[in-house]
Amino acid sequence: MQTIKTLEQDLGMNLVAVSCRSLDPEREERVRAMMEEFGPQLQAEPAEPDDEQLGRIRKTEESLGLSLVAVRA
Repeated sequence: MQTIKTLEQDLGMNLVAVSCRSLDPEREERVRAMMEEFGPQLQAEPAEPDDEQLGRIRKTEESLGLSLVAVRA
């Protein structure tokens, strides 16, 4: 989570993390805890990161095993 927050600050945009759900109860508990920490769900328009920002987002996606979507705050 800190990795995503740091990247958001560096890029100056908000990121939404997306992951496929698993039937593993331990993983589901971790996902639930992360979702609670993020707070209520909001609807937002997609942002338009430049090529450099997009490269950093993709690198973080690969390291975390998540999909990240840049959105407008």
